[in-house]
Amino acid sequence: MLPIPRLGASSASLPSLTPEALADELARLGYQGVEWRVADVGQLDPTQPWDARCNNRCTVAPNATAIARIQRHCQALGLTIFGLSPYLAVGDIEQAQRLIDLAALAGQCRLRLWAPSYENERYAPAYARMRRFLEQILPYAQDQGVQLALEVHQRTICSSPSLAMRIAEHYPAQALGIIYDIGNLAIEGREDVQLSLDLMGAHLAHVQVKNVAYRPQAAGEGWGWHWSAPDQGVLPLRSMLGTLRQSGYAGWVSIEDFSSDYPDLHKLARNRDLVRDYMGLAAAPELNHHHEAIAR
Repeated sequence: MLPIPRLGASSASLPSLTPEALADELARLGYQGVEWRVADVGQLDPTQPWDARCNNRCTVAPNATAIARIQRHCQALGLTIFGLSPYLAVGDIEQAQRLIDLAALAGQCRLRLWAPSYENERYAPAYARMRRFLEQILPYAQDQGVQLALEVHQRTICSSPSLAMRIAEHYPAQALGIIYDIGNLAIEGREDVQLSLDLMGAHLAHVQVKNVAYRPQAAGEGWGWHWSAPDQGVLPLRSMLGTLRQSGYAGWVSIEDFSSDYPDLHKLARNRDLVRDYMGLAAAPELNHHHEAIAR
């Protein structure tokens, strides 16, 4: 019998909800965990539309008080915080140590890293800079029991699983993992799923799921991408997630759907059902809480 992956969601893709409201709804819908967007919340403006990139209400402030509060809330609901997703500049050692401390406070969850962009820097110096940064912060993370995780992300030097492994292969998997973001691969870096799993091996930290669609631009400019609902994009997610399941993967599958086709609360239920169907998982019962998760 195949092991059963655990289902989670990324708060970064649900900007209209408060963190507490998201946690309540995740628990009600039978999700098991969450990865939190971590960033400054001082500039949030409730008079403007909520936006995943620049006005995201589903964000936890990068301080111990905020992390401890959401950790207690999640614990009370039976939710695991399996990741923190900050925006950490490569080379900022002091901030890295602060964020590692917060990940330890959140239950020793993993801490997402982005590799350098290559838009204004060639590959060789960017690679050397990332390796140097990891050498400086990995010992501290290991002391705190926190795994660092490189996200496969477009427009960075880790835009594919094989490129991410060029860095991760130099470190123990329990110290540095890879976040296998399937959706980002539709923009840049797509490789065969089984090949990627074989290549990453124990370095696979967790999987993020989303999809992308394309539309034609002006003549000679190719096609431009935009986020789509998981079942409406170019990636064959049923096949990709089926391969993941058949491989025996039992880690976190985190839904990070940035599309705006459906309201955030509706996306949570709809995407849960899609992913469970694609992976051949039995339906999870919804819990009858005495309160509803609303955008409060």
